[in-house]
Amino acid sequence: MVKLQLAMDTLDGDVAMKLAASIAPHADIFEAGTPLIKSVGINIVNQLKSSHPGKTILADLKSSDVGAYEANMAFTAGADIVTTQGITTLATICQVQREADKWNRRAEVDMTGVEDPVARAKEIKESGVSLVLYHRSIDEELTQGALWDEKAVNTVREMCNLGLDVAIAGGINYDILPLLSGVPIYGIVVGRGITAQLDPAKAAEKIARRIREIWPA
Repeated sequence: MVKLQLAMDTLDGDVAMKLAASIAPHADIFEAGTPLIKSVGINIVNQLKSSHPGKTILADLKSSDVGAYEANMAFTAGADIVTTQGITTLATICQVQREADKWNRRAEVDMTGVEDPVARAKEIKESGVSLVLYHRSIDEELTQGALWDEKAVNTVREMCNLGLDVAIAGGINYDILPLLSGVPIYGIVVGRGITAQLDPAKAAEKIARRIREIWPA
């Protein structure tokens, strides 16, 4: 079943915990976003896991170096998944993956800024990576008008065809979901499409229902 991941990029830990509590009935994965971790520290991961032990907790570290060191920090705090960057060195990606294997947890490679995500996905799969994120840049959306289009959907489909678990992120909302119908994605990451709405819980419920309609279990 396709998972709904709540991306929490607020700078306020209390706000993040309240969001998580209200959206818990609808989300499968809680993401402690990079800005959130930078603002309040890695302990937010521990708080999320302690409050929601049945949820998958993702620490969006986007590690670019000292990968094992940072991954160990996140796993110690209770993370189930940690992220590294597709644009960093293969050595760092491998270090994060090895650390994930030690903990029997997962590493995810974020493809933001990668020129050829499919080629990079093939390369890192050979190093043992099994989870990747096709992440359309928010900055590109805001400054260059980058959109979810047929090209983006085909790229995601090609990555899925490699046998990888592929999550998608970046400007995802209710209306975009039908574009990806038939693509066997692993997870859908939603931030502003939930957190910036007047009623985040209602927005999350609506998106979760739509996911189940398009990708029935």
